[in-house]
Amino acid sequence: MATSEETLLKEYYHSLSVEADEIAELKLNAAVRMGMARSRKVTLSLRARYVLGSVAVLAILLLFSLTWASEALKPQTASQAPQVTAQNLEWFWDYSNFAGSDSTVISAFEAGSLKQLSGATAEKDGYILTVDSIAVDRMGILVLYSLENKNKEALDYSFSVTNDGDMVLGQGQWVSGNQNDLSGVKHGYQIIQWNRNYTKLPVQIMMKASVIVPAPSGEKAEGLQSYEPTTEISVPITLDQSAIAKSGETLTLNKTVNVAGQDIGIRNVYVAATGIYVETAYSPQNSMEIFSLNSPHILLGGGNDFTALYSKASINVEGKQYLVFPGSELSPGTMKLQINGIIGLEKSAQELIVDTDKKQIIKGPDGRLRITAASNPHSLIMEYQRPSNKSAGYIANVILDRTFKDGVGKLHTATYNSAVPAIDPAHADEKVPPIQFGYKLGTAELPQPLTFKIISYPNLIKGSAELTLRK
Repeated sequence: MATSEETLLKEYYHSLSVEADEIAELKLNAAVRMGMARSRKVTLSLRARYVLGSVAVLAILLLFSLTWASEALKPQTASQAPQVTAQNLEWFWDYSNFAGSDSTVISAFEAGSLKQLSGATAEKDGYILTVDSIAVDRMGILVLYSLENKNKEALDYSFSVTNDGDMVLGQGQWVSGNQNDLSGVKHGYQIIQWNRNYTKLPVQIMMKASVIVPAPSGEKAEGLQSYEPTTEISVPITLDQSAIAKSGETLTLNKTVNVAGQDIGIRNVYVAATGIYVETAYSPQNSMEIFSLNSPHILLGGGNDFTALYSKASINVEGKQYLVFPGSELSPGTMKLQINGIIGLEKSAQELIVDTDKKQIIKGPDGRLRITAASNPHSLIMEYQRPSNKSAGYIANVILDRTFKDGVGKLHTATYNSAVPAIDPAHADEKVPPIQFGYKLGTAELPQPLTFKIISYPNLIKGSAELTLRK
């Protein structure tokens, strides 16, 4: 199933929103541009936002090492949960220093969901990719891997999960423990959400590493460094669909919450190794088009002791919409969902009418959106004036439907213009500089005005709702 450019943009900005308050302005915009160029390669913060921080993880691992000797002497039954052993403590130690603040990885490790693989290694052009361990469920896969670089020529890496025909099977992010060192052995992990129902996955999937290397010396064009085509290394992974079908826990809700006067259906909740997935649906009777929810989070615990897990992505799998939260398999207590508002527009305000010849907006959602002087009949360049620097991640989320209509009603297709800077250099020193975005409209002279549909806009409407998912 192909994922549209608009969907990728929405998901990318949503993944930034939780981190945005802590990222400096220049770093944020550099991340946005890099994310567009690299198709959602997202480097996550190792801040202790999740259930367990790095210090806590090391303490837990030390506690495990002291208790395993006595636990090994106790009789075990088939119904008991998998136990952490001294052997996989040593194996996991290579990942604990950077994966220790990710509750998804830690809970999967503690629950015994991570399955170590033997012989899952491939070598090519001096690079050795090894898949150390995987956890697979109905919604995604968690992969812990190492990549050894023997020739030290790599400029960058990217990772993906595909079928044997090189079709990407999901979207997600990868995290590495040594971001700036591309030589030696690089440990990392990747959490991927499937882009189709798990029953449609092939029996064998591929974990693929793509390595970008510089071109041979002397091969430069106009002073710019040129690059060799990427070296690709793939390791096959066999899936057990019967085991996947039994994985995780499903909670059936079929409840409705109301946020800012809009009905949001909460269907099913799936708790598994790769995360907590909350199926949502917006009522077609709503007066507003909801683009996303503001600060959705899950509270786990009991009494006055709750831990918050914030959603870092939203996905659409074969027509079903899910909020994705970090995994926490070892938290069997009360589970509550809280929502702090919506990002949306009245459905009547989704129409954007512009005259690119006159560089005017004839109809728009509000006064925060305007056409820039750099716009022309073949390139629509607009800027959005943010109210503040806070929550800059979701505020950058201005997206138009690529199908638009000219002045005589003929349909055309625009393409996203990644060359437009997120912040115009002319505004870089402003306290709250506007964010730019652009679309290429083609080479034809189009009858004016042009009509677009806004499919994402950073209009925050405050409201609140709480729903108990599990008592």
